[in-house]
Amino acid sequence: MKILKNFSVPNLCDAGAMPLKDIKPILENQKLIFGEVITVKINYDDWGTLIKSISFAKDKIIVVEVVGEKKYETAVWGGLASLNAKIKGVKGVVIDGCVRDLEDIKSLKFPVFAKNFCPSAGKPLNCGKINVPITCGDVLVNPGDIAVGDNNGVAIIKKENLQEIIENAKYIKEKEKKIKERILRGEDLRDILKLE
Repeated sequence: MKILKNFSVPNLCDAGAMPLKDIKPILENQKLIFGEVITVKINYDDWGTLIKSISFAKDKIIVVEVVGEKKYETAVWGGLASLNAKIKGVKGVVIDGCVRDLEDIKSLKFPVFAKNFCPSAGKPLNCGKINVPITCGDVLVNPGDIAVGDNNGVAIIKKENLQEIIENAKYIKEKEKKIKERILRGEDLRDILKLE
């Protein structure tokens, strides 16, 4: 899996990875992260289950489905959660919902990807589920899938498709390198791509 560090999320999406719709990095210039997924499904007013999942997520990326009518009005993640996750060795968190405490997240440089941010939060109810199939950014995500995130967003790779996507990404990257060389020699991209 370490070979994934050689690719960007766009490279991998071109190669068959599934992009998560409207999920964006909180950090400016977010460096590439990748890892096995631990999934969490919670109601918009319950951040307790998400905090609990940190204990099981060392060297993994937490991917979260938030449900309920106020999922884009109530934050389920913030500065204290980011600090705890960073200290416990979590690689990052991806939330189809809201986060808050952006200044704390940025100062920690902890990788957080979310659909939105807002100042209000729910409660530590601990009524959700950990490591179940979820939907995040309109994509079905299972525990053990691979998440890859960078400045462009997040994509999911099914474990059984990992090798095929890596091979596709190698081919695409090499092809783009050759096109770039031709552009630098003065050729027009339109001509290279044979666009009428």
